[in-house]
Amino acid sequence: MTKLIINGLMNDEDIAWKKIPCSCDMTDLEKCHPISRNCKHCCCKQAEDSMPRNNFKVNEPVIDKDGNPTEKIIIKEIKEITIKRSKDGYD
Repeated sequence: MTKLIINGLMNDEDIAWKKIPCSCDMTDLEKCHPISRNCKHCCCKQAEDSMPRNNFKVNEPVIDKDGNPTEKIIIKEIKEITIKRSKDGYD
């Protein structure tokens, strides 16, 4: 697989959420599994880990001249994405 181009990535040392310590209670795994919604570090890490890293394919319906989808499908390979960052201060 070919590596996906990701526009908007930041250097690890510049990412605010990576500087926030994990606040999960590791003594009670049921509270922090799969992740604790109260831990900003883990929520941000899960979001970053969910980004694709390799090219991927999507099915796109063919649109007719009236703007209606037809039964035909085009398979497109996605080679580049752009990250839209939130303005919550966690990058």
